[in-house]
Amino acid sequence: MTLALAGLFMTACGPEDNEFAGLKTAQADAPVTLPEYTVSVPSTVDLNDMEISDEQNVTVFTLSEAALPDGVSISKGEIKFTDGTIISTTPDGKVSGKELSAYVASIYGLRPEARSVSGTLYLYLVQDGAAVKAKAGDINLKVVPKAPVIAATYYLTGTMNGWDNTNTDYELGNGGQDPYANPTFTCKLDMEALGHPESIEFKATPVDGLGGDWSGCLGAGENGKFEYNNGGGNFKIEGISASTKFINLTFQMLDQTWSYKEVSFGEYFYEIGNESGWGTSHALFGGAGDGKYLGYYYLNGEFKFKPNADNWNDDLEYVSGDAVSGSLTDGGGPNCPDPGAGFYQINLDAAAMTYNLVKVNSISIIGTVNGNWDTDTDLTYNTETGAWETTATLSAGAMKFRMNHDWTISWGGANGDPTAFDNLTQNNGKDLDLTEAGTYKVQLFITHEGNNKVVVTKQ
Repeated sequence: MTLALAGLFMTACGPEDNEFAGLKTAQADAPVTLPEYTVSVPSTVDLNDMEISDEQNVTVFTLSEAALPDGVSISKGEIKFTDGTIISTTPDGKVSGKELSAYVASIYGLRPEARSVSGTLYLYLVQDGAAVKAKAGDINLKVVPKAPVIAATYYLTGTMNGWDNTNTDYELGNGGQDPYANPTFTCKLDMEALGHPESIEFKATPVDGLGGDWSGCLGAGENGKFEYNNGGGNFKIEGISASTKFINLTFQMLDQTWSYKEVSFGEYFYEIGNESGWGTSHALFGGAGDGKYLGYYYLNGEFKFKPNADNWNDDLEYVSGDAVSGSLTDGGGPNCPDPGAGFYQINLDAAAMTYNLVKVNSISIIGTVNGNWDTDTDLTYNTETGAWETTATLSAGAMKFRMNHDWTISWGGANGDPTAFDNLTQNNGKDLDLTEAGTYKVQLFITHEGNNKVVVTKQ
């Protein structure tokens, strides 16, 4: 060993191609043997069972107690993984648990399963003030990243359902996604359906614990955290306002924190997006106060929803879905994806935190103004004016406007008024009365209830 080391130090300081003579691959249950000591690695490095930190406190290899030759010491080590990532070690084989967990998670994600990572172990040897970086051989590790076990779905068990943990009325879920890809779990509580209680208490039962097994329940810990295995107390929401319509619960399963928001919905929510250069808030109407909003607008690019026309407070971002529907969060996230340029019916459920879009392929005039109720006169959307337009010769008579050549959605005069050209509704609108035949320019402006109108100008 002494002669081998002498040869190393005589060569140069720091070359990566120097190796200990006779050193073999280091892997679980097969320690490598050097002339004076051995190096071995644990079968599995389970970070989930450890208190990891930024400090180098997790052992990934060990050395025997045999002494190095006189005057030779190990100043540090490092593992260079196959993708080029380097994690430094202490002389006795310890690394930062957080750094190692983050590295494994960057490749495989945070699911707490044993993952294989491999690389090359280097040792920095010092003798008489000279240093050399010696290639000690390959190292193969199995590492379980630091992450809690997350069930696919949880159910709230508490005062809202008589502490019956067979009950599945209150699902705490993430839309069926991989819980380690989307660890945000949500649930909506309808305060009116619950009789407007001033307080509620509950625990979260994992799906495999339904039916009486409380051992896996999540309970309330300190500082907004939660505890596992039925530890801690009940989650509590107290002093609930009588005006609160819903409570939105959010559990961050990786952070192990929970929060809630009391929601009382106003008449309007707003869409804002790329179609206006993020400069115009488009109103969606929801007069029922149940968090359901509806509007019609041209979209061209990404967009978001927000409850206030003049600021971004409590705006909603995209969680998951497809190009025309998805789930939302108020906890920060990306924009809703571009559905493709076009005019859309926009449906937002701010209570359920979901949205969906319906493409408006056509809006047409229908009625006796066309000679009968079987013929459509199509309008064309004008992005400059924001109107559906046409110039057509019409007979005196009745008319309405319908979407996609179907009666599912149509617009007529509000409040049963056949002359309400300036106030159209899709809720059982009245046939409009065109009193004089002629050629007309028709401009239909559809946005939301209370703001729909048609301008008919004789040519």
